[in-house]
Amino acid sequence: MTYRVYYDRPWIRPDVDHFSPSLDAMPTPTHDQLVADLRTLRERGLTRLRDIRLDALESAVALYRHDGRAPRARPPDEAYRPAAVEELLRQAVIELGGGKLSTAAGFTFGLAAGARDWTVGERRREAASIYGVSTERFRKHHEQLIVDQTAEAVLRLCMPPVSPRPVSPPPSPQTADVPPGPAVIHLGPITLDYMPVEMITGVDAIVSSENVYLEASKIFRNSLSAALRRACAETTGTGEIVDDVVQRGLADWMRRHGRPGLPVAPGTVATTGPGRLAASGVRRIYHAAVAVPVGDGNEYDLSPEAVARAVRGVVRLAGRERPPVRSIALPLFGAGRGGLDAAESLSWLWAAVERELDADPSLDVHLIARSPTTARTIIARFT
Repeated sequence: MTYRVYYDRPWIRPDVDHFSPSLDAMPTPTHDQLVADLRTLRERGLTRLRDIRLDALESAVALYRHDGRAPRARPPDEAYRPAAVEELLRQAVIELGGGKLSTAAGFTFGLAAGARDWTVGERRREAASIYGVSTERFRKHHEQLIVDQTAEAVLRLCMPPVSPRPVSPPPSPQTADVPPGPAVIHLGPITLDYMPVEMITGVDAIVSSENVYLEASKIFRNSLSAALRRACAETTGTGEIVDDVVQRGLADWMRRHGRPGLPVAPGTVATTGPGRLAASGVRRIYHAAVAVPVGDGNEYDLSPEAVARAVRGVVRLAGRERPPVRSIALPLFGAGRGGLDAAESLSWLWAAVERELDADPSLDVHLIARSPTTARTIIARFT
């Protein structure tokens, strides 16, 4: 598993000697001490970090090793103390491994986007909604679990390094192994859903790649847009479509925004309901207008800027949902009919996704691959 590590923070500048070279006087905090500090931080919030002392967490900051670098020998200087503690906490939430636990922890400690200045009650209500339980039930059970597991994650970050093992070169897209059939593969910062889109379960939202006219692909075509249109449609027992949910939703969106028959700006994102995919736990379908038709309309132009705007638009829309959409499945934009090489599409997409994860590490990002070639490209990138 790969974790993002931040080296541009002032308290770890290599040219500033904030820390002494010996760890002899710095005991490892106990789990109970960390739990006590985390409870205090949960109650007071990130905005009060400079006003409180968290001795166990500050000791953990001194022991935290950044990607194999030498550990610090004492807590950071006072000027950098709040930022250092917050950074350690963010890495601990990432260490929880994603899913409901990480997402709820992000709200519990105020790390989720927009939650920094929320009261403890507001953060508790939002975290409780992640688990679908009452605030009181969350306070008595789930919140205790979150604090306990976050303390464990902090201790893991403080572990001394083990002897390095020989590192094999990463697989190339040509040699990366892919399962013989549909599979969910956890690859550090993302999850690969290697399967037809209609088989995806357990994500809040699925993103479709559309043209700038926001016209869904013809329902019989072999594209992600067409597959989602089929999967969402309400049908009779004989397969007759009685409600073309995606087509109807996009037409309604275009009318509401005064764009029937007209293109939207590349990177625009429209929302439709999930139709039948609601039975799989999907709450929203986000339609990213990234493909600009050229010539006779059988070819498309895409740009990294449109992909970046689309990803940002998806994350903003997801954050406005109540409860917020936390898990999002994205395709490799343009790697199908757009004719873009899968590796190039992934590089554009990941550059945009990584910025969003830096801002909100609690996001649960999935990448969709329907073909072995696309799956190999993604696996090779993250292993």
